[in-house]
Amino acid sequence: MPINNQPADSQLATVGQLIQHATHAVAFTGAGISTDSGIPDLAGIAAILNADKTFHGDVFHLLDPSFATRDPATFYRLYRQTFFHPDARPNAAHHFLAQLATTGHLAGVVTMNIDYLHQLAGSQNVAEYWGDLRQNHCIHCQQAYDWDTIAQQPIPHCHTCGQLVLPDFVQRNLATYPAAIQKGHQLLAQADLVLIIGTQRNVTSFPKNVPKIVVNSDQPRIGDKQTIYIQTKAASFFEKLALYL
Repeated sequence: MPINNQPADSQLATVGQLIQHATHAVAFTGAGISTDSGIPDLAGIAAILNADKTFHGDVFHLLDPSFATRDPATFYRLYRQTFFHPDARPNAAHHFLAQLATTGHLAGVVTMNIDYLHQLAGSQNVAEYWGDLRQNHCIHCQQAYDWDTIAQQPIPHCHTCGQLVLPDFVQRNLATYPAAIQKGHQLLAQADLVLIIGTQRNVTSFPKNVPKIVVNSDQPRIGDKQTIYIQTKAASFFEKLALYL
């Protein structure tokens, strides 16, 4: 299968056939799948941080647990503009993947996102490399808090000990969850089709000799002969693909 970068609409038939013949397809998703749900990707987050006149740092500075603990007011003000969007809802791409699972064509989703939109769309077998927004704990007593607490308090503090509450992925200093990584590797190792959506991750990091469909609005990277590139927004493409199937 040659690398294919034709207009998205012209590839609906090819992609549809690959999906219909798959018995263990796996989706690997990044920030680009959620931009149509109103959540910025890394470029959008960088633009927000660069435009802020009181913050002088990048996304890694913002998410540094020492910074969040030292200046929780600035952390939470910018966290709400960048990562924390509890009112966001799944778009057509999330719903398409959930529907694929119900028809037996999609074995699971591996995601680098923390927005929980795959589960809200109905996907059940999801490997979240960095966890999700629902996971927050007190930095002192480790009392757990859902995202409702974060949404209701400008600077959330523990009801038990009064100390600061921070998202787990920040407290872990962006460390991934080993169990989620293992689950993701197992899913991908058994895949007969990989849907790579909304991420610039190099296709060479995925199983060889397995068809890969890359849906991303950014410029395609060089891949292998098993790769189809579709340069477009994920939500619009999968909305059309759902009608085609």
